[in-house]
This record gives sequence, structure tokens and C-alpha cells, in this order.
Amino acid sequence: MTNEWDEYAEQWELNPAVNEYANNAFNALEAELFLNNAITVLDFGCGTGALTELINSKVKQVVAIDPSTKMIEQLKNKKLTNVVTIADYLSNKSIEEHQPLHTKFDLILASSVCAFLPDYQSTLNLLKHLLKDDGVFVQWDWLSEDEEATMGLTKNTVNQALTMNGFNHVNIKVPFSITSDKQNMPVMMAIAKTVVKS
Repeated sequence: MTNEWDEYAEQWELNPAVNEYANNAFNALEAELFLNNAITVLDFGCGTGALTELINSKVKQVVAIDPSTKMIEQLKNKKLTNVVTIADYLSNKSIEEHQPLHTKFDLILASSVCAFLPDYQSTLNLLKHLLKDDGVFVQWDWLSEDEEATMGLTKNTVNQALTMNGFNHVNIKVPFSITSDKQNMPVMMAIAKTVVKS
């Protein structure tokens, strides 16, 4: 299965901004949540695993999924002991086919992936069903101020999408920014839960 991201895989983490983004995302995550060795994590759209590598020693297990076979190969080369990799798109079919997706997760992470999805809404619906009750979903994406922009997402778009898909306790902030090509690019972090209402 070839993917448009395959051609970037080998050089991906040679870009300092990739590791800066992952480190900042990890620090922002730790500031919000207590990671421990009882937590199971789905790293959705994991790429080469820059974030996976940072969280894997803090949690029980990470299932890392990405449609780019070449990106997954780069992650496998890191030989992380408690990481299970899946090279596939997330769909009802892939959830049925891949055993690691048959259990629900405490935490789902989506780092710089949701803004690239062809159908953000339906993917959120799939992700929500992969979360345990009281599970937490966290996404990071470039912050856009324009609903019509082709890059990034607005806070309003994210808040509406999460709420419409049954997430609650939505908290959206801008914990860091990345400077690229002398341009300051803010990164939005959205944290949402699946707390069961009594």
C-alpha cells in the first residue's frame, strides 16, 4: 500500500521542526495529564513515531497507526518495546481486521493529523468508539483563524466537531508555537473526554 507521505518518511525526523513539535506536544500533554504504566494509548496518525517514542516509556502500551507503510517502517526501526504498529487507514474495516484495535484505549493522541483528514467528523466518531468510558482524546493542529483556510483548524471547528461526536469537557488552548521560514505558527491543543453522564 503506497501513500502520499511515504516519500517523506526517511528524511522526516531530520527536520528539526518535527522533533520540536513532538517535544512541545509531549510537554503540553504531561502538563495536563498524569501518564502512568496502567494507561493504554492509541497514537493516531503516528508518522515516524516522534511522539510515540517520547510517551512509550511512560505508559503500558502504545498502538501506533498510520496509513504510510514507510513511516511505520521508520517507527519499527526504533525497536520500542511496548509499541504495536499498524500500517493502515482507520476505518470500520481496519478496526475489525487489526486485533490491537479490538480493545478500548485510555488515551488517544492525534498530533498534527486531524487537519489533513478528508472527513474529520467521521474519523472522530471512529476514535470516540475506540475510547474507554472516561477516556481522553487529545489533538494538536496548526491553529487557523479562518474557517476557509486550507491549512490548520479553527478553535470553533474543533469544538463543534468534538461536541457533535459526543465528546464532552472540551478544553482548547494554544500551548506553543513553531517558527518555520521566519513565520510564527501557533499550535492548538484540544483535550476532550468521554465522561459518561449519569
